[in-house]
Amino acid sequence: MSGPDTGTAGLDAGEKNMPQDTGRRARKKRKHQMLSSYTILLIITVAIGILTMVMARFTPAIKAVKVSDIISSPVKGVLDGIEISLFLLIFGGCMGIVNKVGAIETGIRALVRHLEGRELVLVPVIMAIFAVLGSAYGFCEETIPFYALLGSVMYLAGYDTMVSSATVLFGAGVGCLGSTVNPFANGVAIATLHDKGIECNQVVIIALGAILCVMAYCVSLFFILRYAKRIQRDKGSSILSLQEREACEKDFGSNGGKALLTKENSTLSRTQKVTLVLFALTFVVMICGFVPWKDFGVNVFDAGASSHEETTQLSGKQIESDWNGNDDMTGDYGEITSVSKGTSAKTTQTVEDSQSWTGWLTGSSIGDWYFNEASTWFFVMAIVIALVAHLSEAEAVDAFIGGAGDMVGVALVVGLSRSIELLMNMSGLDQLILTSASHSLKGLSAMVFTPLCYLVYLGLSVIITSTSALASVSMPIMGPLAQVLHFSPDVVVMIFVAANGLANLFSPTAIFLPGLMLAHVGYGTYLRWAWKPILVIGVLSVVILTAAMMIL
Repeated sequence: MSGPDTGTAGLDAGEKNMPQDTGRRARKKRKHQMLSSYTILLIITVAIGILTMVMARFTPAIKAVKVSDIISSPVKGVLDGIEISLFLLIFGGCMGIVNKVGAIETGIRALVRHLEGRELVLVPVIMAIFAVLGSAYGFCEETIPFYALLGSVMYLAGYDTMVSSATVLFGAGVGCLGSTVNPFANGVAIATLHDKGIECNQVVIIALGAILCVMAYCVSLFFILRYAKRIQRDKGSSILSLQEREACEKDFGSNGGKALLTKENSTLSRTQKVTLVLFALTFVVMICGFVPWKDFGVNVFDAGASSHEETTQLSGKQIESDWNGNDDMTGDYGEITSVSKGTSAKTTQTVEDSQSWTGWLTGSSIGDWYFNEASTWFFVMAIVIALVAHLSEAEAVDAFIGGAGDMVGVALVVGLSRSIELLMNMSGLDQLILTSASHSLKGLSAMVFTPLCYLVYLGLSVIITSTSALASVSMPIMGPLAQVLHFSPDVVVMIFVAANGLANLFSPTAIFLPGLMLAHVGYGTYLRWAWKPILVIGVLSVVILTAAMMIL
């Protein structure tokens, strides 16, 4: 008689060599493999398109998108987000050159060897730095490269990349959620209310932002450290699927973690040290470039810049030519077929006389950068690092192209996420949701108004991914509504900021998906871990904001 079934039938060669419980876990993870980020975003895009077609039959406020609009939306989304996608490709090329030198791999080994047993110290420190940057100016998209860098450190230290991904995402996320002086969130919202004759108290907004930021930081740090310690005790308890763990092992490890650390393979050469210094300098300058220093009264980076305004008289024919040559104008309003005799107009433009001392390289001063300037900077530094490392022309080009190639999939996710917002804007669905939500909030008490307003902004933040755009279109409605109900406009601003920040921690249209892909963490896998801290942060945010609305 044969013995009892040990559960090893059907295992592949690799799994037969595993312990029995590990084999079962592997098969279980394989069965529950989640859809890729690409598929999830495509499903949402198609669903939104079909929804507009159905709703257009019942309400004139919605314009049904065409099948061709749905099919072409991913392409248009890539074009809409081309600055970020191009930055990711160039960043990947720069990383390829740095990896060719071996500086990052050896540097990470040296760091892990130096921090042996104390690697978790990096989590609260990095989270705190990112939280301050997020609260100050909305540091979010700029974190994408750090998913791979910190992922390498944590994986080699014996943790999984969920720990590193959560550290980066929640670090910057809690800062954005508790924005204090963020010009792209608080600044736009306050300015929009000011234009409506509603003044805000900056002290109240900063205080509420700081309270929300500290609360969210403590909650997320607790969950991240608890999970990290669980992985430290039992690596088999990782929430990552078998496929994700294999991808992490391929990119970040070598079956070994700490066991392979020796003095020889974790000691930096002189060239590697210089390369790391240059690579770190690249990041520091990029971060400084994104910070809007002029909004904080710092003008040192603009020294030497001068400009003047020029006024140009346009004839009727020039107006007709300029209008008809603008696709946005003709698409919204049609072409001009005739111009009345004597029609003229004046245009004023700023002409640069001289650049600032920090604008000679990219054309924009530090503090006025966006992703085009960051791409230029990384491209220049890739060349500098290749020269310093004495790479041949062939080695440098191959390394750059190889690194950029690794980023193609990540860059495409940016475009796919933009396609959803494009369909919402095209159909008018975003405006309908906003208007309907504002009407439903009328006549409510502070205790009911605050959580409902929070939920409205939470939903709108998934639809309208640009923080500045959401503030611009919603505050002219929500601000006067709060004023009529005798509620504090300061708290309404922070409801918008907090809800928008929380949405950035889970929305499939948020910017973190490319980062998760770099760390080989699936969107579904991330949500299975993140829903608890997100829920706790959301509930506590509503409690804090409701109390503030009732007091102020």
